[in-house]
Amino acid sequence: MFKKATKSNLKIRLALSGASGSGKTYSALSIASNLGNRIALIDTERGSASKYADLFNFDTCELTNHHPAKYIEAIRQAEEMGYDIIIIDLLTHAW
Repeated sequence: MFKKATKSNLKIRLALSGASGSGKTYSALSIASNLGNRIALIDTERGSASKYADLFNFDTCELTNHHPAKYIEAIRQAEEMGYDIIIIDLLTHAW
């Protein structure tokens, strides 16, 4: 049975996959810019996301230690600081 659609406060979880240079970071920032006001980007690629600083409004945290606990620590810090969106660029180093 159909029912009236209602807007809920659900969080989106989205993974982007592609070859190096295919536009994953750009696409993530573009999508995020349309979904929220405050964007935190956890950068594991030596600050490479900052090349989009003139196109998108976001804050970045360079993660040099790729232990899973460091990802969790950065995510929790972003949550505590009230960011609407958290982008992790990228998770490959954690495997």
